[in-house]
Amino acid sequence: MFKIIRSIGAITRTIQMDSNRHFKALGLHNNLFIYIIRVCETPGMFLGQLADAIQIDRTTSFRTVQKLVQLGYFTLENDNKNQKIKRIYPTQQSLDLYPQLHQYEQEQSDKLLADLSTEEKAELERLLSKLKY
Repeated sequence: MFKIIRSIGAITRTIQMDSNRHFKALGLHNNLFIYIIRVCETPGMFLGQLADAIQIDRTTSFRTVQKLVQLGYFTLENDNKNQKIKRIYPTQQSLDLYPQLHQYEQEQSDKLLADLSTEEKAELERLLSKLKY
């Protein structure tokens, strides 16, 4: 069974290394591009939602969002009802970059799943959804 987990880890590391290389010029190493994709797709989410969406602890997520605010990719705004909640919004810089990031994500997905049939892709999705992490 370790082979399955090791394969998932190898896939993850390969994509991380490639994305770090691909987005280095934009200062989006260490998977920062994932944050931009998620916030562009769901503008106005709060910090906890983003951390949950990318499966990372909230402290790390908060520090990363602060960095992306400084780089001009996000703005933070207080929630209208609860001032303790900060909502995250993409800047125009993020929105302009989003198509390139989304295309990269799609290309990686297509490359990874190229040898699977439609049925196999559906089965893989079904099986992965049963994993507990």
